[in-house]
Amino acid sequence: MSRASFGQLANLIQEDQIFHNDSHNPQISPSIQLATTLYILGSYGSSTVRAAAQLGIGEGTAYLYLQHCMIALIHLSTRYIQWPVPGNEDFKRRRTEIEEESGFPGCVGFLDGTDIVLPYAPSFHGETYFNQKKHYALNLQGICDSERRFSYISTGFPASVGDATVFCETEFCKTPNTYFLQPEEYIIADKAYRVTRRCITPYKEPLASMVLEGYQEFNQ
Repeated sequence: MSRASFGQLANLIQEDQIFHNDSHNPQISPSIQLATTLYILGSYGSSTVRAAAQLGIGEGTAYLYLQHCMIALIHLSTRYIQWPVPGNEDFKRRRTEIEEESGFPGCVGFLDGTDIVLPYAPSFHGETYFNQKKHYALNLQGICDSERRFSYISTGFPASVGDATVFCETEFCKTPNTYFLQPEEYIIADKAYRVTRRCITPYKEPLASMVLEGYQEFNQ
């Protein structure tokens, strides 16, 4: 993370109530707590024991800093990761930008899954977090707009669960019409997902290889 990005993030979280209490001994600066948190997260979330030893602070202190910053970031998430209100100007703008860039009228986002890698197996049912890429991870489902900004995320499932299965358990999939205004609006996903009225995927073989009728062109 650059110095400028760190400064911006520190400014965003410093007013969070988690860093302020009624004690006569105020907490250490949120910037220092954030730096400690980023040190831990930057090494695939290595243990607070190692971070504490490296930084010369107590293990409990390192864990407390991590907890404070994660709570502050969660509070911020709803401000920066939010689905636009169906039909408002932001929603229309995103739809127009995607149509102009990709040629898909009515599309308002792109869906895919990714892994949040863990350094070790969790102690509770750790084997379920081991995936085909041979590492332990959590599954994250995300929808982005044409500017690669997240507009929706959902996480919590172990990475051994497939993307399509995880997405089916999200509120977005269960109540899709609350995220759209017009019947012709939808998101685009890869072929790992299921085709629905609100989720369009590429054609699969043998249609994917056919030039006639435009199947191959559609996939490209």
